[in-house]
Amino acid sequence: MHIGVLEDDSVQQEFIRLCLSAAEHEVSLFERASELRRAMQQQAFDLLILDWRLPDACGMDVMSHLRQHDGWHNPILFITASQNEEDVVLALEHGADDFLAKPLRPRELEARVNALGRRLGMKAVKRHDRHGAYFLDREHHCVRLEGRAISLTDREYRLATLFFTHVGELLSRAHLLEVVWGIKGDVSTRTVDTHISRLRRKLALDGRHGFRLRSIYQYGYRLEPQAADAVSEAQGSEEAMCSGA
Repeated sequence: MHIGVLEDDSVQQEFIRLCLSAAEHEVSLFERASELRRAMQQQAFDLLILDWRLPDACGMDVMSHLRQHDGWHNPILFITASQNEEDVVLALEHGADDFLAKPLRPRELEARVNALGRRLGMKAVKRHDRHGAYFLDREHHCVRLEGRAISLTDREYRLATLFFTHVGELLSRAHLLEVVWGIKGDVSTRTVDTHISRLRRKLALDGRHGFRLRSIYQYGYRLEPQAADAVSEAQGSEEAMCSGA
């Protein structure tokens, strides 16, 4: 499905995009109601996810306008930090098909979106992303390296998807914790480092296959594409090590 997400928090945006992209949905992100309105004049969305509090509007007003004036009949999933029963009732009465309170949980978000999609008879569009020797197989929830499926845990797969969709970008440990683990605040990052180490080893992200997962001291990690000569050098080093073994 093509899903439009109206959410002004960049971390929440990335969290939702990561969860739903991994479930094979196409996701378009918007920070302002005005941006969504313009996009809806040019694009077709199967489902909308709306946040309550926005910089230029109230999500409740946006939803009411979509229902009453724009003739929007497709599902709307409303999200908010409030867990007040009255707010849930208010959202449903104003046109929401479902309601989720923050913090969002990946599996529940995916399940509710898929349930709303089934009402339309819609299924996720199968999408595969190739990055050189690496292939993000969203259908089977795995990464393939030169055609070979690599077994990953759920969090390792989410990390891999995050890095390959942000190649060349520096991602902080705090950002990884918040997006992949749903943990916000100043906490120990050893969990992140341990998972990164395993992911680097499993996917051979050392430059031999075109990408290197580099640690940036006291900040985070960056997945860097490698030039052809750097790949040849890395492969030569590996062969030398094997010959000397």
